[in-house]
Amino acid sequence: MKTTPSIVRSSRGPQKRAVAIQSGGLLRLPPWRDPRNDADRRPRGFTLLELLVAVSITVLLVGLILAVTTGVLNLWRRTQGGFGAGAEAKLALDLLERDLQAALYRTDGNTWLAVDVTTSAAGLGNRGWLTSGPTKPATAESLRLLPEPDAGGVRHLSEARFGLSGAWLRFIASTAESSSEPGLPRAIAYQICRRPVTGPVNETNPAALRYTLFRAAVAADSTFAAGYNLLAGNYASTSATPSATRNPATITNPNNADALASNVIDFGVWLHVRQADGSLRQIFPASAGDLSHAARSGGDEMPQVADVMLRILSEEGATLIENIERGRLTRPPQHATDAEWWWAVAEANSRVYTRRIEIKGGAL
Repeated sequence: MKTTPSIVRSSRGPQKRAVAIQSGGLLRLPPWRDPRNDADRRPRGFTLLELLVAVSITVLLVGLILAVTTGVLNLWRRTQGGFGAGAEAKLALDLLERDLQAALYRTDGNTWLAVDVTTSAAGLGNRGWLTSGPTKPATAESLRLLPEPDAGGVRHLSEARFGLSGAWLRFIASTAESSSEPGLPRAIAYQICRRPVTGPVNETNPAALRYTLFRAAVAADSTFAAGYNLLAGNYASTSATPSATRNPATITNPNNADALASNVIDFGVWLHVRQADGSLRQIFPASAGDLSHAARSGGDEMPQVADVMLRILSEEGATLIENIERGRLTRPPQHATDAEWWWAVAEANSRVYTRRIEIKGGAL
C-alpha cells in the first residue's frame, strides 16, 4: 500500500521553522543552517599585526635587494674604471717607450734631454695650469723622489712622488708622426697639466677640473728651425693660453689636442746609465733633492735606461679630489693636514703603472 508523503511543520528553537517530509513512516529533515554562522563564511580582512609583519618582511627584502644591487654596481664601476685606467696607461707607456727608444744625443753643447720636477705653483700658469684655489699639495707630502728602501734595500718607483706637477720630460727623438713625416728629429715633451675638461684654462667658473698627461710633439721642420737646445727660449711659453699644436711652444704649454691620458695625478722618471759590468747606475734623481737633469756635453749624462711611472685616479677618485680642492668636503679628523688628506684619498683611489725602457737612439 502506498502512502502519500505528508508535510510536517517542525520548529527548532524559538521562531525557527523547518519543513519536514514524511515518507514511508520516516521523518526526514533537510540540512539545517544556523544563520548566526553566516558571518564566519564571509571573507575576512587582515589584522593590524598581520599587516605589520608583512610590511616588515617586505622592507627587509627590499633592503637586501638594494644592498646586493648596490654592491654589484659598485664592483662593476670599479672594474670598468680599472679597465679604462689600464688601457690609458698602456697607451701612454707604449708611446713613451716608442719615443724614448728613439731619443737622440749629440755632443754639441745643446740640451737634448731634460727633466724638471716642480715644487711650487710659480711658473705653472705659463705651462697651461689652472692654479687658482687649492691644488695638489706643493709641500713635502708631494715630494718623495727616492722612497725608503724595503727590507732588501730596494727602492720602488711606484712609491715615489714627483712634486706638484710631476716630472716634466723633454727630449729630441727621431719618431715618425705620420706617413708624410718620416723619422726626422723632433722635440717631444710629456707633462701633467691641471685644466678644466672644457673651456679655456683661465675660466672664472670652470667646468670639472682634471689632471691630464699631455704629449706634445713638434713638427720636424719647426724643430729644425727652433734648434735642438730644449732649454732655449724658442721652446718657452709666456702665455697661460695653450699654444697651437705642433708648435715649439707646446713643449712648455701643450695644446688641449695633445692630451694623452686623463686623471693622471703623478708622472715620474728615473734615469740610468749602464756600467762596464752591465749593472745600472742611477743618474736622476741622484739624491732626494735632485730636481732637474739636463743631458748635454759638459753637463749631465745622457741616460741609457729610463724607468717611468704613472699614477692614475679612478673616475670616482678624480671626483673626490676635485671636491676636496673646491672646498666641498670637510677634512676628517684622522688627517692632520689637508696635504695628508689629499694624498690619502689619492692613493686609495688610484693605480700605479711602471715600465723600464731602453734608450736606443744613441749619439748622432
